[in-house]
Amino acid sequence: MQKIHKKLTIAVIVILAIGAAALLYFLFSRNSKPGLSSVEAKNGNITEQVNLSGQVKASQGVDLAFESQGKIVANYVKVGDKIYAGQPLLAIDSSVLQSQLKQAQAQLDALNIDTVNSKAAASLQTLYSTALSAAQRSVTTAKNILITVSDIQFNHFLGQTPENAVLQNAKAKAVYSLLGQANAELWTSQNIAQLNGGAYGSVQYAINNPTQNDIDMALMQVQTSLQDISSLANAVPIDSSLTAVERASINLAEANVDSEIITTSANIQAISAQKVNNSAVVSTTNAQIEAASAAIDAIKTQISKTVITSLFDGQVDKDDAIVGQIVNPNVPVVTISNNNLEIDTSIPEVDLSNVKIGGDANVTLDAFGPNTTFPATILSVDSTPTVINGVSAYGARLKFKTYNSTIKPGMTANITVIFDTHSNVLVIPKSAVIQNNGKYFVVLDQGKSQKTTREITVGLQDGKNIEVLSGLKAGDKVFAY
Repeated sequence: MQKIHKKLTIAVIVILAIGAAALLYFLFSRNSKPGLSSVEAKNGNITEQVNLSGQVKASQGVDLAFESQGKIVANYVKVGDKIYAGQPLLAIDSSVLQSQLKQAQAQLDALNIDTVNSKAAASLQTLYSTALSAAQRSVTTAKNILITVSDIQFNHFLGQTPENAVLQNAKAKAVYSLLGQANAELWTSQNIAQLNGGAYGSVQYAINNPTQNDIDMALMQVQTSLQDISSLANAVPIDSSLTAVERASINLAEANVDSEIITTSANIQAISAQKVNNSAVVSTTNAQIEAASAAIDAIKTQISKTVITSLFDGQVDKDDAIVGQIVNPNVPVVTISNNNLEIDTSIPEVDLSNVKIGGDANVTLDAFGPNTTFPATILSVDSTPTVINGVSAYGARLKFKTYNSTIKPGMTANITVIFDTHSNVLVIPKSAVIQNNGKYFVVLDQGKSQKTTREITVGLQDGKNIEVLSGLKAGDKVFAY
């Protein structure tokens, strides 16, 4: 086992020696190549960056078109004009729609809900007035019948017979419902004439306070009372003790109360039906008003679409509209863009890890030459790549830090994206560094034609120089092209 380890150790030493010899040969042989010179490692500043190309575009740029066919009647702008959000740009003829709007408005005006409500309320109030007058007559008739029956009762039916008991109970119920007095089955006509409670009193109250609720309550009490009066008239025994006049009075009472019952029921039903009808009329009218209003809104929407307005502050880039021309739907007639200019570019995959949103960049534009620089900031980087000539690149957007009215969409941009900057660090030319198996080396110039190799660690690098983190110190000399 020790022999094996010994052999492996010797093999590794031999391989390293051969590699070092080869590297030294390669390095020293460079001395014979033209352009090789000795340079001094110095402190300085270094910026790592990538150069890209792109194009200036507006962050918002849209082609605008009409939604319907029409004749252009107004063109309010021209190419290059500054515009503001909501500003009218173009208009097509809207005369037909304006006429339709007037007709729809007239139809809506005819559907005046206040007028409908007023008519409905007047019709219902007429029924209430009629019903209240009839109720007043009904309770007077009922009270007269009660007095008539009371007189017949005292003349003929005060004995303790079953018939008389039925008559007394019916009378007590009728007096209570009509006049609001209990225990009045034996009251005389004089006592009854002085009472004014019950249904009779409700009607009098409704006459003095004619609200619909009070009239409704009075009508219901009158209907109940008339039923009780009818039962009372039917409870009077028709026998030989009654005179012909009394019999005629009872028959007339029965006929009169039946007539009043029919009238009262008819009035209650008429009021109920009118309420239902009023509700239906109002609901129908409201529905018609909503439909008419919706039609007006729809026409107004169509009218609004006969004018193209600006979506934002900006400028007119293209204007193909001619007054008098017929335009078709969805065919662009004007192009606008905002004043917020951006730069579209693509970042190669190898540089993507160094690009940070919010990072700085310097931009030159072909229109202004290479000596005019415009500072910019990285706004966004796409999350998915686009393959260009087999190389993955990621779309990115940059924004100018300051507004410049001379910059126009479509200009070609040359972009320098700054990854990082280190100040007062040790730097040497990139041509002085040799990379081998992931390591970095330099050839030290020790004077008097003495050379030696040294491994170094590196940091940032730009197109010419590279930062040395360790392995050299300021003043050391290295060979470089």
